[in-house]
Amino acid sequence: MKKILIIFIAAIFSTTAFAQNEDADAVFEKLTKTYTLNEDGSMSYRYFKQLKLQTHAAFNRLYGETFIVYNPDFQELKINEAYTIMADGKKITTPDNAFNEVLPRGAAHSPAFNHLREMVVTHTGLEVGATIFLDYTLTTKAGYWPALMADEVIQESSPVNEMEIIVQVPADVELYHKMFNLRTAPEIMVKGSVKAYTWVFKGLKASGKESFIGDLPGIPRLSFSTEKKPGVVFDWITRQKAFDYRMTDEMNDFATGLKDEEAEIKTMLAIQDEVANNMKTDHAQLDWTAYRVRTPEQVWNSNGGNELEKAILMSVLLQAADFNATPVLTAPDIFYDKNIGNLMQFRHAVVMVNTKNHGTLYLAVNKMNDQSLAYTSPGHVVAPLYKHADFSIITPSAARNSIDLSGELKFSAEMKLTGSMDASLTGAANPFLVVEKDNKQLTGKVSGGLVTDVKVDNANPDKLEADFTVSKEEAVKDEMGFYGFKLPEMQTGFSSWHISYLSSYRQDDFVVPFNLDERYSWEIEIPEGYEFVNVKNAVNIKNKAGAVKIEISPKDNKVVIKRELSLNNKVIQPGIYPELREIINEWLDENMKVVVFRKAVD
Repeated sequence: MKKILIIFIAAIFSTTAFAQNEDADAVFEKLTKTYTLNEDGSMSYRYFKQLKLQTHAAFNRLYGETFIVYNPDFQELKINEAYTIMADGKKITTPDNAFNEVLPRGAAHSPAFNHLREMVVTHTGLEVGATIFLDYTLTTKAGYWPALMADEVIQESSPVNEMEIIVQVPADVELYHKMFNLRTAPEIMVKGSVKAYTWVFKGLKASGKESFIGDLPGIPRLSFSTEKKPGVVFDWITRQKAFDYRMTDEMNDFATGLKDEEAEIKTMLAIQDEVANNMKTDHAQLDWTAYRVRTPEQVWNSNGGNELEKAILMSVLLQAADFNATPVLTAPDIFYDKNIGNLMQFRHAVVMVNTKNHGTLYLAVNKMNDQSLAYTSPGHVVAPLYKHADFSIITPSAARNSIDLSGELKFSAEMKLTGSMDASLTGAANPFLVVEKDNKQLTGKVSGGLVTDVKVDNANPDKLEADFTVSKEEAVKDEMGFYGFKLPEMQTGFSSWHISYLSSYRQDDFVVPFNLDERYSWEIEIPEGYEFVNVKNAVNIKNKAGAVKIEISPKDNKVVIKRELSLNNKVIQPGIYPELREIINEWLDENMKVVVFRKAVD
């Protein structure tokens, strides 16, 4: 009986997987990635895929070409096999003119990265039912990387019947590895002088095409490296000349010319603006060049660089203006392991600045940020790139992110709106850097164009307190005898996520940008002789995803309105996604965001 039950359950899963594959545009029937560290220190990466096409979109839009980026100065690409088996079984060998080298899109308009190449393999003989076969090897010279390492997401854009990841190292070399979100251990075999670690995965679902996926916290991921200590691979980066932090007289004059002892944040932001906005950001991925960077002088003279190069340059300029600034690399904290020296997890660079009056701030290098990235991009560890110093990992402390906005508003008989508001903003919802640059810009952070003046009572990275003056002529208009006034909102909280609706189904975890408590309290007065006619006046929901509470309480010609939203779970799993959707739908309901009134009916 037990065997029958097991067979029955297996049949259900098999049928479900088959049904999912039937609906997919394509299916990876076999996918193998083989990493090899040779005795002489050189490395190779061999990739094999067997991909069956099931729709016209699969070859017209998705899989008609394969793109392979490499650095010909250190790497050699060899196409082992490339062919297509058509639906009738006919084999079509990919012709020579289907292999074309181009400049990678991420290196376009970037002279410093014009040596990179992207092999475009155009697959031929494609039709519904055809199967693509591609097998290539990328060989890397010794010394290009400090260790054999990778950060593999165990998922593809289409379902995978079987995936293998094989790592081959000399028998006397240890491989340090960790699998996240999946209990799968490698098979380890020693044959002669080679030790092979093999992971096998079957029945993998396709990656979702959804928004708000964050760093894919719930997706299986494999991290491995032949170096155990992260400090060793980071020391390898900082041995480069760029980390001598040398600068020219021109660079020094620029930075010191902006220095203002009485306004350190304005000085800092002026330097950030020069690097982030006035210099081009090259989109060449850090791993395309093995984290090799040019010197700050070269980046300055070329007026642009990739994220890491710009982070180094910004740090140098800030140091010249007497800031303690350091370039740092960032990685998702849930996937970082202190016992694996894996650079591949650190894909982005920012600048860490220790200020005299406001503690440690983190700045972007490709745009201006309203608040320190420690608040607005939580869930990351940072690795400071110190030269000749002990390696350390920093986990910025989590903050409470909240909006408290209350006010008294009054409509005159001419429908002019006047009043005042009090705001208290913390964490990610606090546009601290905007206020430090020009507190008048805070008026634009309130929706509706209602605020005409602002007085900042207290401003620091943790908390901002301000008073707003409200005034607007003809704030509402007569629409068939009704007047509708949309309640103001801060643009630094939920509104900044630009969610207008949520779909009814969710496959992946929903990752909110940051936890949030958002609260509004209004007392609104309308002219004598008018009455409120809101259809809906109360909502109160609390579930596993969070809470929403809205109350609209009219009395005579005044109404008191309270709106509260609480989202304290950063990762919402698919099982509780419907509960999140219920909360958000109520928060977005226009019936609860607009105050409606009309002339009283006798």
